[in-house]
Amino acid sequence: MTVEHRVAVRDAVAGILASRVPAVQGRIFRARTWPLSEAELPALLVYGWQEEKKRTGGTAFRSFYAVSFILAVEVRLNALSRAGTVLEAELEQLSGAVTAAVLQAAELLLPPDRKIERVDGVKTTLGIDSRSSEVAIGSALIAFDLGWTEVFEVPSPAVDCDADATSIAFRPIPPVQA
Repeated sequence: MTVEHRVAVRDAVAGILASRVPAVQGRIFRARTWPLSEAELPALLVYGWQEEKKRTGGTAFRSFYAVSFILAVEVRLNALSRAGTVLEAELEQLSGAVTAAVLQAAELLLPPDRKIERVDGVKTTLGIDSRSSEVAIGSALIAFDLGWTEVFEVPSPAVDCDADATSIAFRPIPPVQA
């Protein structure tokens, strides 16, 4: 797999969320910073968080790796003059919709457009910032642990000889006397 593959996974998840989570009204962004004001929330950020490759076998020229790729989906909500408990319930509902949309996305796991081999886990962290008495900002981080296998091959070294112009001759070697 390549960097382009990771981009394709993130783009596929962003597309799935755009079509299956109508509450965000298409406000799904592929960056780690918010291009929005509080009035334009709820919104989602989709980005790669962490990647780990572990060798599972192979030869000197061909190695197999199990890849664990943490894909983050960050959820942001705002609540003008609403209780934190109401905001928390809305945040839980939206986080649940994001999780269900990704876990039920056959296009990620099944041919012909298969992007990943498996979802190894999901971890959700909720938070509410209520520093102001008028506005509370709710955020959730949903980390999807996605997995697949990658193969890396070392190119064979170039052989700089002409097979037609090369010959091999064997000669007997006398035994060594002690």
